[in-house]
Amino acid sequence: MKKRSLLSVREEELMNYLWRYDEALTSNEMAKQPELQGWNRATLLKTVQSLTDAGYLEVAGLEKSVKAYARKLAPSLTKEEYYSSMLMKRGISSDSLADITAALIGASRKKKKQKNDEVIAKLEDIIARLRTENIGDE
Repeated sequence: MKKRSLLSVREEELMNYLWRYDEALTSNEMAKQPELQGWNRATLLKTVQSLTDAGYLEVAGLEKSVKAYARKLAPSLTKEEYYSSMLMKRGISSDSLADITAALIGASRKKKKQKNDEVIAKLEDIIARLRTENIGDE
């Protein structure tokens, strides 16, 4: 099924957990996770099914559970892929990268020097990767 353009609040909460956890889980395993224990089981199962139907979760294996098999599910895209697609759907392209980076740096002033050094290092890595890709395209 085609991915919807925007996750609901509950779906986004579950996806953020799965992106952080970074391992395929059955819905039973999800229900046992401390961060998800406040969820009603029916709500969790409905959210998992909704994300699976929409293509945000994919089957990444099976696990035997007593006499039946349970699907192990994992995100079908990374957090960065999801959020970049949301930005692109709203008209923000890679041309805006520098402005967005500057806005994010300005919005988070904690340990400014260290944070700026980390951002600069990541941007330099991206620039180096882009230069390598451009050389290969010529």
